[in-house]
Amino acid sequence: MERIDGKTLRDTLLDAAEAVVVRQGIGNLTLDAVAAQAGMSKGGLLHHFPSKDRLIEALVRRSADSWRKCYTEGYERTPAGPGRMCRALLDHCLSDAKGWTRELQRSSAACFAALAQDPSLIAPMREAYSDLQKRVANDGLPPGVGEAVAAAIDGLWLYWVLGLADVNQDLVVRVRKALESTVAQSLQQQTNPKNGHNKRRPSVIRAGGRGR
Repeated sequence: MERIDGKTLRDTLLDAAEAVVVRQGIGNLTLDAVAAQAGMSKGGLLHHFPSKDRLIEALVRRSADSWRKCYTEGYERTPAGPGRMCRALLDHCLSDAKGWTRELQRSSAACFAALAQDPSLIAPMREAYSDLQKRVANDGLPPGVGEAVAAAIDGLWLYWVLGLADVNQDLVVRVRKALESTVAQSLQQQTNPKNGHNKRRPSVIRAGGRGR
């Protein structure tokens, strides 16, 4: 496929679609607008994406594949042991707020565009998250801990993508420390449960020599 500035023409067209959504809003995502943004004819765009649905589906697929690759590679880089997937997410997503780039923010536009056009088009991202949730749920942590970590990271991401709150380095560090503490405490409780959870309370000897 033809390449432009190191990218395939297909990726260039998808970049153009993301740019239209970010700058003009989902309601203005049209094939004409994308063609104009990419600097090509609508006929040329239709050669690669014969409909708006196929364009949005490709946007979501690319975003989902990128996210799956990120958390999979993060998992492979993380030392084995309980909480490996959660530790990988914390290291990858909450290491440096500067890593949350405009390009990553733009890629999130795909899911919003899919929901506005046809919710079924978001299926590739649902598949990626289904895989991630299975990994988190089977991460060797007490029930709910891994899911809480993943949900907190996603919540912070939505703050940033939607501009609901200022996501800066200080906030990222605070959230990461809190989540790491939660994971560490859950592992400690799992390996060293309190005596009261597994042992009977000692009898209290009353007058007359009978305990209760």
